[in-house]
Amino acid sequence: MTTLRYRGRDFRYRALFDVLRRHCRGRVLDVGGGSFVTTAIEERVQFSEWTIVEPHEADLPSLTDSRVRTMVGDGHALEIEGNQFDTVLSIQVLEHVFEPIRMIEELYRVTTPGGHLVVMVPQTANLHHIPHHYHNFTRYWLEAAAHRLGADVVEYHAFGGAWSTIASRVLLQYPGVFGVAGYRHPGVVRSWRFWALFPVGLLVSAIVFPLSMLMSLGDMQEEANNHVMVLRKPLQ
Repeated sequence: MTTLRYRGRDFRYRALFDVLRRHCRGRVLDVGGGSFVTTAIEERVQFSEWTIVEPHEADLPSLTDSRVRTMVGDGHALEIEGNQFDTVLSIQVLEHVFEPIRMIEELYRVTTPGGHLVVMVPQTANLHHIPHHYHNFTRYWLEAAAHRLGADVVEYHAFGGAWSTIASRVLLQYPGVFGVAGYRHPGVVRSWRFWALFPVGLLVSAIVFPLSMLMSLGDMQEEANNHVMVLRKPLQ
């Protein structure tokens, strides 16, 4: 389910790879990205070395590309010297971090002067990776974080909007209904009313989802599903 969700994200937000093709270069640090590098390679994102950091060994992908390295680490406190990576990525990770400002400060610390920090955060994500989903974000959080860091904002993009959110909410309620790991809180019991209305809900979803996707072609940026911001660390 997680792989399908990420594939859906990558297709829906294809412009993310345009951003990466413009700004990704040299040594890349991808914190919490898992196997995202495989899609980046498919999308012709350029790099000389790609280091993946995950909190547990089991979360690290097994890849044969000699340019890709993996390490176990904590995004809040990386065991890496400062100013090491030309490009640092945090793609839909900060919502799963209890202290996101602390992590973004750490990612900025290891970015080289003149390098780029690319951050993608959700504004309207359904709960996922339960119980490790702590936040959703607005663009204003990213702007305030950039100001706090002293970073230059190079690019900003709003992905999706209110109609996309409706479509997402309609579709992504069902993994929780069917008990998919990471989408349902343990111990939740659905009432008889829920199950009595469930067939009606399926019918409504089948109508609302395609209509919402159609209307999403004219979505409003203020109600974005996700925000992508590219920060540049000034030369010292």
